[in-house]
Amino acid sequence: MALDLRRLRTDASRLQTERSKSRSSRETTGTTRAIRAALPEIYKLREDGVQWSAIAAALAAQGIVQGKDRTSLTTNRLTALVRQIELQNEKRAAKPAKKGAVAKSKKFAMQNRRLSLSPDVESETQAVAGRPPQSEDEIRRFAFERVRRMTKKD
Repeated sequence: MALDLRRLRTDASRLQTERSKSRSSRETTGTTRAIRAALPEIYKLREDGVQWSAIAAALAAQGIVQGKDRTSLTTNRLTALVRQIELQNEKRAAKPAKKGAVAKSKKFAMQNRRLSLSPDVESETQAVAGRPPQSEDEIRRFAFERVRRMTKKD
């Protein structure tokens, strides 16, 4: 089979120009493009306290799908796409700007409330943190003594 190198070059150049028209050359379903366009509104919804699952369901109701099998948009996929877009925006902002400064993106996808220990557990944790470090032998010896005391016959 003979390969036409001239046609290969023209086809590859044409396909490359078509791919580079999208901001992300890997977009297949258009979901990323749609979420990028709706990102300011998604941020506003999150500020109003709307859950990710409700936003994902609303986007799915409007025909936003994921993957080649075109399934409905899930919460995990939505947050992953938002985070991906945020990272892309951060990378673009980190590069030297050609035409003015690029605004920093808000990190709503990674904005989870931190868990904290209850006050009684925190005091134990601080007490342990205040102890001088022990060697492995000392730790084993103390553990052995504890077990021996518990199993000791009266």
